[in-house]
Amino acid sequence: MPHRKSRLMYPSPLRPSPRLAAILLSAWLCACSESNDDTQATHTTLVDTALTQTQDLPLSLQSTGRLESRAAPLVAAEIDGRVLRLAVDEGDAVSAGQTLASLDPTTAELDLRAAMAEAARLAALLANEERRSKRLRELHAKGSVSREQLDDAEAQRQALAAQGDVAESRVRIARDMRARTEVRAPLAGRIQKRLVSEGDFLKRGEPLFAIATSGALRALLPFPEQQAALLAPGQTVELDSPLLPGKRATGTVTELRPAVGAANRAVWAIVDIPDTHGWRPDATVRGRVQVAMHAGAVMVPAQGVVRRPAGTVAYVIADGKASQRVLQIGERSGEWIEVLEGLRAGEQVATEGAAYLSDGAAVRLAGPTP
Repeated sequence: MPHRKSRLMYPSPLRPSPRLAAILLSAWLCACSESNDDTQATHTTLVDTALTQTQDLPLSLQSTGRLESRAAPLVAAEIDGRVLRLAVDEGDAVSAGQTLASLDPTTAELDLRAAMAEAARLAALLANEERRSKRLRELHAKGSVSREQLDDAEAQRQALAAQGDVAESRVRIARDMRARTEVRAPLAGRIQKRLVSEGDFLKRGEPLFAIATSGALRALLPFPEQQAALLAPGQTVELDSPLLPGKRATGTVTELRPAVGAANRAVWAIVDIPDTHGWRPDATVRGRVQVAMHAGAVMVPAQGVVRRPAGTVAYVIADGKASQRVLQIGERSGEWIEVLEGLRAGEQVATEGAAYLSDGAAVRLAGPTP
C-alpha cells in the first residue's frame, strides 16, 4: 500500500484570525494613549522663580587705571662723581638710610686727607706757640721781656688757634663729602624710577632715583570724553586691585585732568586713597565712580534674563504658563539687573530653567515662590 504524506494546516501570516486582530488593535490603542501622556509630561519645563523687586540703585562708571605716589621725591647726587655701583633698581623696596648707589670716592678721600694734614700742621704750630707764650709770660713776670713781646706772642697764638678751627671745619666738611659718595634713601618707599646707570658721571644736583611712598597713593582712572559730564570732584570711588584680591579701598575724586592724545581724548579722574591696604605705586587698579542714584528701580535676577531673537527677554510665570516679555535693561548690581521697560515690581519670573523656555511654554514650579 503506497505511503501517503500527511498535510499540516498553518494559518497564513497575511490573514490573522479575527480574534488575534482584535487583540493587536487593543494593544496599539493603549500604547498610543501612554505615548501621548509621556509627550505631555516631556513638554512641561521645570523652573525656579523669583519676584521682581524695587530698590535704590546707584549708577556708576567703571575704569581700570594705575596707582602712583602722591609723594615721590627725587634722590639727587650731592657731589660730583662717577657712579661706581647701583645697589637697587626699579620696583625695589627701600628703607630710610639704605644705600642706593655708590659714587667714586677718590676725590673726596684726597680732599679729606689734605684737610686733615692741614689741621695737623696748624695744631702743631699752635702747640709750639702756646709753649712760647707760656715762657714769655714767665720771663715777663721776672722783667726779662717787654710787654710788647708778650702781646705779639699772644696774638700769634690766637691767630693759629683760629686757623686751627678753620682747618677742623674743613676736615668735617671733607668727611661729609666723603660720606655723600654713598647715596642713601631719605625715606622708606619703593624705587619708582632709576634715572642713571653705572659709569655715568653726575654733577651735583642731578637725580638718580625717584622714590614712591606707599603711604600716600592716588589712583589715575581714564574715562572717555563723553562721560566727563557725569564726573565731578567729591564723588565717591570704590577701588580694588588684582594684586590683592578681596582688598578694597574707598577714595574721593579730587581732580579731573584732561588728557589729549593723537588718537583719542580722555579725562583722568584723580582719586586720593587714604588707606592703601598694602598696594604699591604703578600697580593696576579698578575703580567704580558713583555718579547718580536711581530711586525705586525695578530689579530682576540676572539668571532670569536671556537672549532671544526678539531681544533681551524674561519669562513671567502665571497659571502654569511662561509669558515672554521683551526688556529694556539698565544697570547691573551684583546678581540683579535693572529693568527700564518690560516688567513691573512683584511679578513672578523664571530663573533656573529660563534658558529652556519659549513664549507660552507649559511649566512646573520646582519649589515655593519666594
